[in-house]
Amino acid sequence: MNESIKRSFSMKKPKFTERFPLLDIMLTCMTIVLVLCFGYFLFVFLNSSTSATSSLSVTDTIPSTIDEIESSFSGIKIVTEISNDLNAPFAIQYPQSKHIQFNDEVKKYIKTLKYNYLTDIAAYKQNHQTFPSELNISFETFEHNGIYSFVIVKNEYIGDNEGEISIHTFRLNPDTGDRITIEHVFDYHLQHLLEISQLTEERLYQDEALINHLLPEQVAIHTQPIWENFQNFALAENEIIFYFEYNKLANSEAGIPIVAIPYQTINPLLTEFLQALIVEEKTEKPNTAQSAINQQEATKNKEIRNNNVEHEEIPKQKRVALTFDDGPDPKVTTRILETLERYDAKATFFMLGSRVEYYPEIAKSVHEAGHELGNHSWTHPDLTKANNDKIASEIDRTTTIIEEVTGQKPEIFRPPYGAFNDNVLNLTDLSMILWDVDTLDWKHRNASQLLSYVKQNTRDGSIILMHDIHTSTADGLDAVLAYLAENDFQFVTISELSE
Repeated sequence: MNESIKRSFSMKKPKFTERFPLLDIMLTCMTIVLVLCFGYFLFVFLNSSTSATSSLSVTDTIPSTIDEIESSFSGIKIVTEISNDLNAPFAIQYPQSKHIQFNDEVKKYIKTLKYNYLTDIAAYKQNHQTFPSELNISFETFEHNGIYSFVIVKNEYIGDNEGEISIHTFRLNPDTGDRITIEHVFDYHLQHLLEISQLTEERLYQDEALINHLLPEQVAIHTQPIWENFQNFALAENEIIFYFEYNKLANSEAGIPIVAIPYQTINPLLTEFLQALIVEEKTEKPNTAQSAINQQEATKNKEIRNNNVEHEEIPKQKRVALTFDDGPDPKVTTRILETLERYDAKATFFMLGSRVEYYPEIAKSVHEAGHELGNHSWTHPDLTKANNDKIASEIDRTTTIIEEVTGQKPEIFRPPYGAFNDNVLNLTDLSMILWDVDTLDWKHRNASQLLSYVKQNTRDGSIILMHDIHTSTADGLDAVLAYLAENDFQFVTISELSE
């Protein structure tokens, strides 16, 4: 029995008693490759996680103050975040609504800008010990037929790098939370898109401030009848505004190319509810800012007439008041001061208290150069939506810091956005100052267009609004001063204008 079993086992030998050496080599190589790949991906994952966590922690640990206030647009709040951190200062404003999805989209965009700013600072810091840097994000709100358009403007500079500017828009139906796209505006009609494409290209070449800076091949690409080319737009009161990317279809000297097309020009192309609104908008709305200017002019003219009675033999010289808002800024304000000095021109600077606190030496240099200092609030909120304590704090804190830093107590006040009411007026003894020439430098960021607006609108006694936080304003100021000087305008401060 045992022998038969042995024989049986001996008859069941496997076909291969040993493997080929080549197979062992292949299996070994495959194992090594798999181990190496796993190790590589593990390293990448851990490194990226650490980097993300580190960046997030840096962002979260930067000291900042966050304020939220109602805007003048129903259902919209303005969030303001300011950091005076020595390594990464920033001033950020963005809109929020009652709609979570919209809020998340805006916050995500703002967070991305902030993250990129901090990342750029970290990269620049590898080769530089100390350097100035700043991130400014502000926004403008337009309303058309119940639809809000938010135009978010970013201005960033780090060290000696060329400043970065961008404009990004969001549209919202505040009642439903729906976001409005360019397809909605033109009813998804491709023929309408083609006509808008052609009209936009024509207007770009008709713009005298852009014509010498356009890049024809890029213009053709970015104005093709593709919906995506026209998604960055705003529905303003009387026109649709298209914003194109900086340094894309025009060189950097052109700033951000902007094309505005009145609704009446494209009435047949618009979706029905926009066409109906055109009729409603034929009645002009009162301009609160201009009304206040007229009141100031009436008072000023009365004083001038009294002076003329006493000094009839002295011919009256044309005068203009240059004003700069939202500073001080270490780069732009300094350049503006240098340009003003070349023309022996005095101006008025309406400063934000939060920026005076961070840049006291710049504020002091403005005062020492003989310019007038004005109060522009602490954080640039819409004061018509603030309670009494908030209004008083915004104004009083700014007055205090300006006086502490410069020794000059401001006697004039310009409300953020030019927005004020009786409540704001009653809570300050400072004289309210607005403007009658808006250069829109915050919007176009174009040095050439700065002069264009001044030429079209400036007259004797004008108050010109500019901002000393935009590089393009500093770039274009020399041409503005040269033009005004050639046309016999005398540069005066706001207080001198009232004399």
